Amino acid sequence: MKFVYYSFLITFSLLLASCKNSSSLSDPAVKTAEDTFAGNATPETYNALITSYLDFLKNHKEDKKNQELVLERALSASEKMGNKGQQVVFLNNLMKEYPNRADHNTNVLKMVQLLDSLNRLAPAHVMSLCYIKANPQDPKSAELKKTLPSIATPEEYILEIGKAIFSDTIKGFSEENARVYVDACEAYALTIPNDSETPEFIFKAAETSNTLRTYDKSFALYDWIIDNYPTHKRAPMALFMKAFLFDGTFADSTNSRKYYTEFLEKYPNHEFAKDAKLLLQNVGKSDEEVLKELMDKNKK
Repeated sequence: MKFVYYSFLITFSLLLASCKNSSSLSDPAVKTAEDTFAGNATPETYNALITSYLDFLKNHKEDKKNQELVLERALSASEKMGNKGQQVVFLNNLMKEYPNRADHNTNVLKMVQLLDSLNRLAPAHVMSLCYIKANPQDPKSAELKKTLPSIATPEEYILEIGKAIFSDTIKGFSEENARVYVDACEAYALTIPNDSETPEFIFKAAETSNTLRTYDKSFALYDWIIDNYPTHKRAPMALFMKAFLFDGTFADSTNSRKYYTEFLEKYPNHEFAKDAKLLLQNVGKSDEEVLKELMDKNKK
């Protein structure tokens, strides 16, 4: 069940990332699905509705306004069906893609309740601690404090989760704790997107996702930094790692060339620029070809 949930989350995140061409929501397929669901809300009509929303997002790019509207409607439909897992998915993406909404704090509190009800306590606690950090005088902060462990800050809480990844001396690396760590870092970023530490936590989550080999998640996290924090010191490394993953892990010559080139154009003086240039020159070549070229070069 967890695999299905995470697959759904990753698929939806990637669709959002790719959706950037203006259109209106007067889409016949969407209207039909919405009308059918409104008249007869069943699992079947709900699934058809969600499929129509995903298709709309995939086929109508550059339409941020209607993407937001689709997310709102998808969230509303999932609430009507009592599907808390998908409520988390849609609310997560709404908060991530539109961090400056007027209802941000309300959405944070809603997400905390949803995560609590799904027994996803670590991200719920991180979001609560972040809310308190950002809104110390808010009466809601006092209520949240009553539900939290003794750890005082979200940074300390995430640090403890990170330590737990390697706390088992017999098993060593804990995939379960690593996944919790990724969730916790993402919860921090969703709750206080303008905090100075947010890009750092997103980058740490991406590194951990690489270790977990959940590469779709890694790409989504790197893009989060590249798109939303382009001037942060982690932005160049996020772009470099994106190129490196396409190159070394997927042997995708087209995308690795694309992102190595973009890295060199944007950051020609970065400390990894020489590495990127060398890697770009060797994209698509076998180890034997690279070795032969080096040997031939040394003979000259």
